[in-house]
Amino acid sequence: MKVESYTPGRVRFRFENQLEKRNFVKNIDSLKGIEDIKETANSLTIKFEADSQFDYFLKNFIMPSIRSMKIDYNLDKEDIFFYINPLIKNNITKAFWNMLILGPKRGFITFTICSLGVGPFIKNKL
Repeated sequence: MKVESYTPGRVRFRFENQLEKRNFVKNIDSLKGIEDIKETANSLTIKFEADSQFDYFLKNFIMPSIRSMKIDYNLDKEDIFFYINPLIKNNITKAFWNMLILGPKRGFITFTICSLGVGPFIKNKL
């Protein structure tokens, strides 16, 4: 479940599948303050009264749990290495790049195995 948009009195959720959406609707039916529920394929738009039971439930339970589930999509050092490494064509530059990012031992071993051993072997066979 993901909150697509939120304004006071209206919220729109997007669900992964229909089962998740049906279970959510079934569980919130008993809450007071819901004025209108509009369903589309995998989304749900709910209009509700401000300061109602549903508003309290939304602000104190649903929104904090969704914020805590957000994934951090930052790239780390190895991700940057594996994106840039195929673009470097000069062997000396590639060796220094490997040793700079991965460390001297691991970088040299990676360079010798991948750039001097496996890469040319695969290029010759294909």
